[in-house]
Amino acid sequence: MSAPQAGRLTVFAPAKINLTLRVARPRADGYHPLQSLVVFADWGDTLHASPADDLTLQLDGPFAPALADDTHNLVLKAGWALRAAADRPQLGARLVLEKHLPVASGMGGGSADAAAALRVLNDLWELGFSTRALAEIGSVVGADVPACVWSRPVLMEGIGEDIRVLPAWPELNAVIVNPGKPVSTADVFRALDQGKERKAFGALTRAPVAGDPAAALALAAAGHNDLEAPAMALEPVIGDVLAELNAIDAVRLARMSGSGASCFALVDEAAMASQVARALSESHPHWIVRAVRLARAA
Repeated sequence: MSAPQAGRLTVFAPAKINLTLRVARPRADGYHPLQSLVVFADWGDTLHASPADDLTLQLDGPFAPALADDTHNLVLKAGWALRAAADRPQLGARLVLEKHLPVASGMGGGSADAAAALRVLNDLWELGFSTRALAEIGSVVGADVPACVWSRPVLMEGIGEDIRVLPAWPELNAVIVNPGKPVSTADVFRALDQGKERKAFGALTRAPVAGDPAAALALAAAGHNDLEAPAMALEPVIGDVLAELNAIDAVRLARMSGSGASCFALVDEAAMASQVARALSESHPHWIVRAVRLARAA
């Protein structure tokens, strides 16, 4: 959180990266139980909040036009949910969202924005909710919001509401590639459910722990993303991105994040991530490519 400027507060909404993602058959209520090792990048959106009589949202930034017709933005839903939890429906704020993450990209941008709204409004309105309480409130806004409230390495289970904060996890260097093709999460899950029978998975007895990048890489490599194949069937360019990443010698692991189409590649050094990102940007100028650091456990 930045220092207030004339009553305004600013909070960063980092991109969410699913290093692993297991998805079970849907429950009777239609929700899919899942298990995901989640980390957060130093790339994301920015949300500003200042005092106002009403709760309003203004969109700005390169990807704001993609949300122009969204009358129920998750940021406002988060604000409404927070007011309800505090039983103070009269609270207002002027919110300005700088949208730097591509929409429907598998990086949890909307959920990260909603989580940022919970954090910044909790401070602006001096409500005093704990991070854990904000995560619980966020669970009614969206499945990924609780993890984004924590915005640090976590194991996400249940339908997203069961969060285990990782006690030890190192910073990782990575390249994120988005081919500029939005992918519908609902369509990907529908394609998954129409596919072959999936093996069940049980809850882990303890959260993954890694003290160095090599251990973290091994844990990530041992998993996979159940949504990768159905997403690739719907949007074949995802396969092109992964093929490009896997052909680079410096890449230790390449995988799709979330429901796509964004993919990540883990590398050893920050300088190498920058070099890979620069080369991919030159060879594929229509792709969105970013060298990032994936934050360590606090």
